[in-house]
Amino acid sequence: MASPCAENMDLHPDFKDLLAEFARSKVSYAVLGGYAVSYHAKPRATKDLDLLLSSLGDNLARAADALAAFGAPAHVVQSVRTLAPTEIAYLGAPPVRVDLLRSADGIEAESVIARAEIALVNGLSIPIVTLDDLILNKLAAARPQDLADVAILERVRADRKG
Repeated sequence: MASPCAENMDLHPDFKDLLAEFARSKVSYAVLGGYAVSYHAKPRATKDLDLLLSSLGDNLARAADALAAFGAPAHVVQSVRTLAPTEIAYLGAPPVRVDLLRSADGIEAESVIARAEIALVNGLSIPIVTLDDLILNKLAAARPQDLADVAILERVRADRKG
């Protein structure tokens, strides 16, 4: 089901350029966090773009190559190339920061990426975690903003089922 808010999920030009590089390099990933909330429910302020990266095959190398083509600093490119399961690589500074991770609370990365919904945002096909997976992640993280997001996301899920 298409999100009623996908058209409102405006991406910063740098995010759009990075995700275009990911598409060209065939990087397997999914958007989660605040931008996924904006996609499924309603736009909200967020300090970063969270990208959950697959670690299968040479995906991390493709992600690193895409980051290099985008113009990311060498230390970020190298961090992604060797990203451990619980590490996060940071690119940029809020509110135009990208968090690159291999795992997230309450969800299994490879399954979540495989189930991701493809959204057309700013002319790009972008994989975004499903509503159910996003709720599981937010419940497990359980920070105040996550729990506020869950309340909104649960209402959206109820409306979709109703």
